[in-house]
Amino acid sequence: MRNLVIFLLFGTLFAIGESIIIRDDSSDSHESSYYSGGGHRPKPPRPTKPSSKCESGWTRVQRLSGGWCVKVFAGLTNQPQAESICAQNGARLSAVESSQERETIAELGRVLMTTSSTWKFGSLRTGIKRNTLNSPFYVTDGNAKDLNAVKWSHAEPNQGSYNGGGNNCGMMWLWVPGGRQVQQRVHGEFFSMVCHITWNDRFRGFVCGKSAV
Repeated sequence: MRNLVIFLLFGTLFAIGESIIIRDDSSDSHESSYYSGGGHRPKPPRPTKPSSKCESGWTRVQRLSGGWCVKVFAGLTNQPQAESICAQNGARLSAVESSQERETIAELGRVLMTTSSTWKFGSLRTGIKRNTLNSPFYVTDGNAKDLNAVKWSHAEPNQGSYNGGGNNCGMMWLWVPGGRQVQQRVHGEFFSMVCHITWNDRFRGFVCGKSAV
């Protein structure tokens, strides 16, 4: 009888030990699942970049370097004068870096031309130029990546010159129905013209650009 009691007691203790071991194993598995991303711990929020904005009156376009703010001004200016006015506004005479930016500037120019004047054709000075008739064009706004988005009209850029200067500045053509056709220029496309002179024979303007903040 005494031996039977000892046997039963030993069996009970063994069963209790097995139960404890099983519970410990289950707890370890739960901890492993928690720390290995098993769905128990919420993911930390991703850091977000601050949005870049343009001040009132400027339009934001996207470039590889980030937001770029553009504004079209009306004015009878040569290239240096347009560059100076842009600088007074904390900007540079702007080129274009994408087809979307080119179309945006063309639309801004069209709206300004038709709301501020009676002209139905004209041009915008841009940050695109070359040093001589035989040298390549380049951007001058210090931000545009290259000239890949510049779309020249047929037979442009041309090799003409006038009054001691070559057609070394790239300008954007503006046109709406009813406007005078000039050569084969197309609205929103580029042509080359002299940098140092302008004429009061159509709408004249220029486009400035600066980084968004």
